[in-house]
Amino acid sequence: MLHAIIGCTALFCLLTGLQQQAWAHSDSSMFSAPAAAHHHDDEEAEPAKLYPAKVSIDPRHMVSVVIKINARMTNLRNVYVGKRVSRGEVLGEIESAELETVQATYLGLFANMDAVRAFSMTSEEKMVDARMNLLWRGMSEEDVKRLEATRQPLKRIKIKAPASGYLYSLNVVNNQILNAGTQGGQYATSGTTIATIAQPGAIVVEASLPVSEASAIKPGQSAKVYVTDPAKGRMAVAAKVQRVYAFVNPVNQRQWVRLQVFSEPERLGLLNGVVATVSFSGNAHVH
Repeated sequence: MLHAIIGCTALFCLLTGLQQQAWAHSDSSMFSAPAAAHHHDDEEAEPAKLYPAKVSIDPRHMVSVVIKINARMTNLRNVYVGKRVSRGEVLGEIESAELETVQATYLGLFANMDAVRAFSMTSEEKMVDARMNLLWRGMSEEDVKRLEATRQPLKRIKIKAPASGYLYSLNVVNNQILNAGTQGGQYATSGTTIATIAQPGAIVVEASLPVSEASAIKPGQSAKVYVTDPAKGRMAVAAKVQRVYAFVNPVNQRQWVRLQVFSEPERLGLLNGVVATVSFSGNAHVH
């Protein structure tokens, strides 16, 4: 009997010890796993150091679409500020009685070229000059060839994008009368700028860094530009360092760093003058 009691007591103690170990292990697992995950999240969420920056447009990469003859704007295509366009893409059409008169004069010379050659030593120069006059007034080579083929003045002239990029400004509507302005010579007139196109690379981002930190930044280094678009909210845009300006502001001891933006969002260039922030990461990689 005594042996049975001792055996039961030993078994009870053994089972109790195992259960306590299991609870301890369960508690340890329950608290240790989330703690490790929480630490990992903190590492992922830790933001990179941000520097103040500004977005602007480099005027050297801007192209104007200018109408250099009195005309009426017709048949504007689906154009709007911020739209990407390709070189040669038709933006709209114009009608111009003045241009029809110039075309008729050209056709008269073109149709009677053989007779003109007979009595003029400068017939070829006159023909070249007349053709240049048409091109300068907005006609394309394709328009001139069509004019010569049909022998009829073209009623409508297509206005094409002179470069690829996005429409930075649009200053015309359908049926608007366009004034060529004062003409100071055969090929000199102010004209009417109906649109401007920002070419790739027109967007300039310049960040302000303390001298001690700017010295560690190298051309080709990866960066991120953060801007807030009223329509799309906060955007992060990939960029790389183009150059670190040597000039140091003697007042605040800061230097400007210029960045090139990759894959420009459609509206990023329209934020000209807004404040942005920039972070830098990785090492310099010069292409």
